[in-house]
Amino acid sequence: MKLWLVGAGLALVAALAVAQEVDADADVAAIRQLQADWNAAVEKGSIEGYLAVLDADVELMPTDAPPIRGRDNYGEFLQPVFKQDRYEVEVVAPSEIEVSGDIAYARYDYVIHRFPAGADEPVSSRRKFLDVLRRQEDGSWRVLKHIWNYNEPGVTP
Repeated sequence: MKLWLVGAGLALVAALAVAQEVDADADVAAIRQLQADWNAAVEKGSIEGYLAVLDADVELMPTDAPPIRGRDNYGEFLQPVFKQDRYEVEVVAPSEIEVSGDIAYARYDYVIHRFPAGADEPVSSRRKFLDVLRRQEDGSWRVLKHIWNYNEPGVTP
């Protein structure tokens, strides 16, 4: 009887480990989709689409500027960004994503091609990003902290 209980206990532990791995895979896939939706919003110049991936308590930590806190303030920040320029996002490599419960982080590199109004050629820069994401009550993910910087010195954002 004791041997049977030990065997059943081990089977339960193994089943739970597999379930957690499947959930983690689903979380990573959901975060990758969030990133794809975010990139599409950037390329369309859609502030609404951009804000849709952000947690209400988001904090933007831009290079050489004070933090911007809250989705509404972030939206105000974006108004002139998309009015003046057009953007293309070049994904350098798949993101490194780690999930731990209701918090995750994503580390990735993009080349951002910024097309200033009236320009034929882009101003391009490779940027390093780190996002902290928070699971929402409905199980979806949203970006809670967003930070980036440049690989090259003297880049004009």
